[in-house]
Amino acid sequence: MKLKSLIALLLAAAMLLGLLSGCATSPEKPETTTESTEPEVIDAYGKNDVTALADYSIISASPDDENMSAVIAVDADGNPVLTNRVMQLLYWLEFYTFMSSYGSYASYFGLDASAPLAGQDSLTENRTWEQYFLEAASLNFAEQYALYCRAKADGFTLGEEDRAYIDDISDPAGDLATSALEAGFESTEAYVQATFGPGVTLEDYLYYVEIFVTANAYYTQTYTELQTEADAADEAALSAYYDANAETFEENRVSKVNNVSVRHILIEPEAADETATGYTDEEWADAEAKANDVYALWQQNPTEDYFAELANERSADPGSNTTGGLYEDFPSNQMVAEFSDWCFDQSRQPGDTGIVKTSYGYHIMYFVGQTETKAWMDTVREQMLTDRMTAFIDEQCEAFPLLYDYSKVRLFDVSTLQAEQSAENESVQENTGATEASE
Repeated sequence: MKLKSLIALLLAAAMLLGLLSGCATSPEKPETTTESTEPEVIDAYGKNDVTALADYSIISASPDDENMSAVIAVDADGNPVLTNRVMQLLYWLEFYTFMSSYGSYASYFGLDASAPLAGQDSLTENRTWEQYFLEAASLNFAEQYALYCRAKADGFTLGEEDRAYIDDISDPAGDLATSALEAGFESTEAYVQATFGPGVTLEDYLYYVEIFVTANAYYTQTYTELQTEADAADEAALSAYYDANAETFEENRVSKVNNVSVRHILIEPEAADETATGYTDEEWADAEAKANDVYALWQQNPTEDYFAELANERSADPGSNTTGGLYEDFPSNQMVAEFSDWCFDQSRQPGDTGIVKTSYGYHIMYFVGQTETKAWMDTVREQMLTDRMTAFIDEQCEAFPLLYDYSKVRLFDVSTLQAEQSAENESVQENTGATEASE
């Protein structure tokens, strides 16, 4: 997630809750409940997953209580990295991300944001929605933390814009403080707690944003470097990468051939019953017969120009029936499989014709020829970059692992609380309106 995306997400969170929100910065280590300088050791670190508890939700929280202060993740040496206070930020950011993207369709996914998430099954098997968002938050933070650690180990420093952004967050006269006052909050901490729960402190927010901004900036730098290398790869290198990963490319119908141009005439089956969900065998047979008739008609003047004329007159394809049935310069994975397989047959030559059946109907085909474009190289280049970036992140997660103890996780139920408060406010408004009307 990019820095501007975080800002946009926080604004989306504010809209979801009927509040405003902001960002923050740069603490040291999160607080723990022990006064000892020795790291707390819990046997369950790294030995359980998000199904450790059926319900993580709590209805009360404060920054210094036992639940919020609990260390829920440590590094490989047992040093504390993540408390429940910071997990509230991670968890609810995942929730807000989902709702900002799919909120209007949430009910189709079986998600009722106004009800406790622990009692609702998610789209992932054996995961409630609460466990779904907790798992996403944990995995995303593990990657962010690993990149943050690598950045620090490499001596990476933030640019002026990123540093200024972080410094502004802790500025009593900065944007966050100003937004808090404008929204009617007595402090920036109260402002943050309104969005992420009463167990979160401004220092927790600062701790997370420092990690997030650093990881994001380092990710961007690394991505740019790997992209430069991928852009410089020549055809021989890309061809070798394709061959080494041929199975994956073939599964995605990416062929190591130039783009092609074809003309086609689509003859669709005609359904006698408009409410039917498919075509009958008889309707398919009628469409095939019509395709053969049109093909025979073209054979009377087997030229490309006449084919184009017939395409404009007879084709049911709105995307090409005004351009002589022409599709130009397309790669092997753009069209429906049967159509594409015919076009990219290794034996295909300019002027070849045939009839191909797809789910759309029967296509009378005319092969115009290959073009000079090699879109497969762009696809391989993009996959090379993705694979190398994924491998880089995996390497960092292995070098700087986080071990979670999910049995210690507790999540303050912000969404249900806000839904209840909203319902109470609506009830008060209705009662006030009724009283005024009676007077």
